[in-house]
Amino acid sequence: MVDTKKYGFSPCGAVPNERQLAHYKTGKKAFFHFGVNTFTDNEWGDGSERESLFNPTALDTDQWIKAIKDAGFKLAIITAKHHDGFCLWPSKYTEHSVKNSPYKSGKGDVIKEFTDSCRKYGIKAGLYVSPWDRYSPLWGKDSYSDFYAKQLTELMTSYGEIHEVWWDGAGSTETRYDWKHWESIIRKYQPNAAIFGSLGASEYVDLRWVGNEFGSAGKTHYATIDPYYLLNETPAVLNVGDPTARKFIPSETDVSIRPGWFYHSDHDNFVKSPSILNKIWFESVGRNSVLLLNFPPDKSGRLCQTDIDNAIASEECISKMLSVNYAEGARISNDTPITPITVQDTTTNVRLRVYQGNVFDIVLPKPTLINVFTAGELIDAGERITSFRLESIDESDNATLLYDGTSVGYYRAVQFPKAEYSHLRFTVTSSLATPLLKDFGLHLFVDAEKREGNASLGNLVRRIEVSEDKCTATVRFSGIFPFNEVSFNTCAGSECEIATFNGHDFETVAKATAKDKNLTVRLNEAVVGSYQVRVSSSAPIEADTITVKYV
Repeated sequence: MVDTKKYGFSPCGAVPNERQLAHYKTGKKAFFHFGVNTFTDNEWGDGSERESLFNPTALDTDQWIKAIKDAGFKLAIITAKHHDGFCLWPSKYTEHSVKNSPYKSGKGDVIKEFTDSCRKYGIKAGLYVSPWDRYSPLWGKDSYSDFYAKQLTELMTSYGEIHEVWWDGAGSTETRYDWKHWESIIRKYQPNAAIFGSLGASEYVDLRWVGNEFGSAGKTHYATIDPYYLLNETPAVLNVGDPTARKFIPSETDVSIRPGWFYHSDHDNFVKSPSILNKIWFESVGRNSVLLLNFPPDKSGRLCQTDIDNAIASEECISKMLSVNYAEGARISNDTPITPITVQDTTTNVRLRVYQGNVFDIVLPKPTLINVFTAGELIDAGERITSFRLESIDESDNATLLYDGTSVGYYRAVQFPKAEYSHLRFTVTSSLATPLLKDFGLHLFVDAEKREGNASLGNLVRRIEVSEDKCTATVRFSGIFPFNEVSFNTCAGSECEIATFNGHDFETVAKATAKDKNLTVRLNEAVVGSYQVRVSSSAPIEADTITVKYV
């Protein structure tokens, strides 16, 4: 951290702790969803899965970690326990564990293999430990909190340093947990571990959900937020934040490289391309967030080569862009030359140049082909900027607007039309206090070649749950796919409603009246971030006729 008092910087609003600053400095984190769901072809298990199903034949965590290191990631998180309750370590407190699987004749410990590989390749290790346990008969009872605390203690004391603990919010509204006790365990044994969570855990977390699962922080995106919106997990607010809020809780932008979080063979042709991953980088890392990209190992226990290749290709594009900073040779001034203050980060021992002011002219030695501007605030003293603009200035001092923005935060990457520029002007148009900006960047970004998908989307329906009166059907996919058409049979004249799941609750996207038995609803805009649809009708629905498509 920077000792802001030493340099005369008064804190403005909420400021980050050391765990949160370390979070920002990772830039990109990898997620690995792996467990019994990998073998049942489901996204969410219900706890009834037989332990004998878990039997990867070529599990290679070294392959996982080397791949993500080559792709520029600095921290990795594994699903030590998902909602089904199956533990990837030989927990003493449950039979639903790798110890009762055929893997290594019950002697395997995937968490040890994972953390050993992380240390081998210099990657920080994190653990996803679902509070929801659909296997345990204790879940929903007061005694469950103690049961979970024992499992959490096993994980926090057996595998060396852990840098992040991930609490998924699923199921957390249906029972009460002793979050304070759980937090105390993490703080006791892993004081440097950041805690991710929301809902009931909100009072104890360092990091928050970005509000969607398709990889996009808001164009306006602040780390500061009112904990009320974490407690209620309000996606629209989580995606934006609030510059005047009292808590500093930065986000992770979680998204899978495939439509699903767990491996499904029918997703092999839907791996996100390098170009799409580049877009996600700009909309996460480039918007004051951190990217958390999921890689689902297959049934053998290895990552698919396409997933690896695409992630590495994206990293090559971003690294090439950032390797040359044309602002380093520029003159940065206003009416008078601006002298930066050199400050030292006591944690990393890195020296930073900090500029104070509202208007910054960046004059290049010669016309230079660029299309990206980057900047960051010294957030050790708080987020301050609430609006800015970037302009190109010609020889007659005429300004052409390139970008009109709001938040900056720890890091902001702005794309603008590619051309040769000699003079750019960055103007802070509103702020909560005097802006404190770190080094500026001017870069040339060349995207990866865009590729057309080699597979078409058919009916996305994977599983349907029907209400007792058959008037409501909840449709689950095997991942997050775009769709814009829902069709089903009901009674002519019935009033119908289509709602999509936003990660927290269902939002109505269309209402219609069935003119005849079959109703087909075409949405005005495709839904891109949902893996569930709820169909409701004033009359019974023929569930086996439901189709969800992108047309």
